[in-house]
Amino acid sequence: MYDTIIIGAGSSGCVVAYRLGADTSRKILVLEAGRAAPINSDVPSDWVTMFNTSADWGYYTEPQAGCRGRRIFWPRGKMVGGSGALNAMIYIRGLASDYDAWEQMGCTGWGWKDVFPTFLKSENNVNFRESPYHGTSGPLHIENVPYVDKYERLWIESAEAAGYQYNPDYNGETQEGVGLFQFTIKNGERWGTGKAFLHPALGRGNVTLRTGVLVTGLIVENGRVKGVNYLVNGAAETAYADSEVVMTGGAIGTAQIMMLSGIGPADELSAVGVRPRHDLPGVGKDLQDHLNIGISFYTKEPMGIGSWTAETIENSFAEWRDHRTGIRTSPWVASGGHVCSRGAVEPDLQLYGAISPHRDYARFLGGRSGVTGHSTLQRPKSRGEIKLRSADPVEYPSIDPKYFASDPSGIDLATMVEGVKINRSILAQSPMRELIDYELSPSAECKTDAEIADYVRGHMTTLYHPSSTCRMGVDRMAVTDPATMKVHGLEGIRIADASAIPLMVSGNLNAPTIMVAERAAEKILAG
Repeated sequence: MYDTIIIGAGSSGCVVAYRLGADTSRKILVLEAGRAAPINSDVPSDWVTMFNTSADWGYYTEPQAGCRGRRIFWPRGKMVGGSGALNAMIYIRGLASDYDAWEQMGCTGWGWKDVFPTFLKSENNVNFRESPYHGTSGPLHIENVPYVDKYERLWIESAEAAGYQYNPDYNGETQEGVGLFQFTIKNGERWGTGKAFLHPALGRGNVTLRTGVLVTGLIVENGRVKGVNYLVNGAAETAYADSEVVMTGGAIGTAQIMMLSGIGPADELSAVGVRPRHDLPGVGKDLQDHLNIGISFYTKEPMGIGSWTAETIENSFAEWRDHRTGIRTSPWVASGGHVCSRGAVEPDLQLYGAISPHRDYARFLGGRSGVTGHSTLQRPKSRGEIKLRSADPVEYPSIDPKYFASDPSGIDLATMVEGVKINRSILAQSPMRELIDYELSPSAECKTDAEIADYVRGHMTTLYHPSSTCRMGVDRMAVTDPATMKVHGLEGIRIADASAIPLMVSGNLNAPTIMVAERAAEKILAG
């Protein structure tokens, strides 16, 4: 018997364990499907090397009608630290208007004025010590990237020449502009919530972490969640929670576990052999994600990742291992920005100037040196869903984001077409213009908007920011009560992760997820 059981040791679960565990009389169990993060997770440059490994769930979507029938690769962290141990470590909160929109949707107490202090509570920013926009005493270490490649700075200069103003702080007075991102990196290594929150929580003695655990379902009796069933090395075990179970499995895991437990759309659950226990039609619905499209160029001289040799890789790792310095301290997505397209009044595209001619986040590399311009849709209109394929907890759920197909307005696709044009315009400016040899196929042949749109449909990827499958709200399709973070109509269960986000934010999702977890912990402690 535990006071609290936390399902998932990802970004949100680590935060909740740390905050609740401060009450040393509270006995806490944290269940994590993965195991300890591998060394690749510590090395900032190596985040892409964990895809399709044991540290990655390695999901794929259903065939996407709006993406020419492709199944999109969806990496998600399966280790202590979760996707926060797999991501590119960028720290972005989003726009104030994102959170004001949450409040307007019925999530009272979640406007910018309410969430901003929570962001500051988590943050320990070493570069903006005197800024009113940053916290300096929280557990989460934030800093400028330790290593900046000279060509990343040249990309920024070209973006300025294209008409985009320099912005030294995307979490400051304004988000718009180009410059360098900040990261959850400390002393040359990743410093996500596993290190910043969970490690000190485990040192208190009242938090127990079990890894290699597959949760098979929740124990629901008389309208209350009382515990968790799970497998350890194939053997069934059960744990009970006297106070509450906190769902921190993310937009996929939390929705899947709830549906396996009979919590969700009753007709859909019955159809796959799950006995409905609490009819909640919004579970798994309203799936939102950031869409990304890149275009790559070869350059006339060696630069960045494309110039690395076997000797470079070996020597740079030795330098990182021994000194935590050098090129491996960079995630190679340091230069970028937030820009407005097609008359938008706030940034609707996020840009990256990656010094590598790669595709699909370096899962495929070019044969020469080069640069890739990424543009990411910040406020998608597309909405999808997650559904069970069967009652088998081992089987992956159906993931159907319905990219473009669920946006009859065409805004998502048109904005991403504009993103391709913006990246071309930046790389057509000096000083990058003189370094560019040519744009790679197949984007190079796409000139008209229709041709570019076909390229986007055929090559877009996720930026792996799924959210909102158990979203907060007070309407019929809402799952989570914004006042308490309890699941509507049930006791003994709260949601504290990205699945509770009611509307996608304009920026990378790790910082907002941490904020949601912080506020959920506050509500739990308040009773």
